[in-house]
Amino acid sequence: MAAQLLLVGCPLQRARLRIVGVHCSTCILPVRRALEKAEGVKSVGANYMMDLILVDYDEKATDEAEIVALIKKVGYEAITLATPYF
Repeated sequence: MAAQLLLVGCPLQRARLRIVGVHCSTCILPVRRALEKAEGVKSVGANYMMDLILVDYDEKATDEAEIVALIKKVGYEAITLATPYF
């Protein structure tokens, strides 16, 4: 479930995802780099200790399904979190 944000008049969505199989900060780095390069992604926050990644994205350019597919392409599974950790 994505949450809507309003930053500088631009509506963004926030995807909260649990990344399965991440054991250290090195593991999550390829996921983070791929997401940072993706069209429509505005920011990526990662916490490997919680297997959590937060992705702020422009819903006009991408969507949560594309973000999950990109994570899978990198080699990890992503589970959408309905409620935020924080």
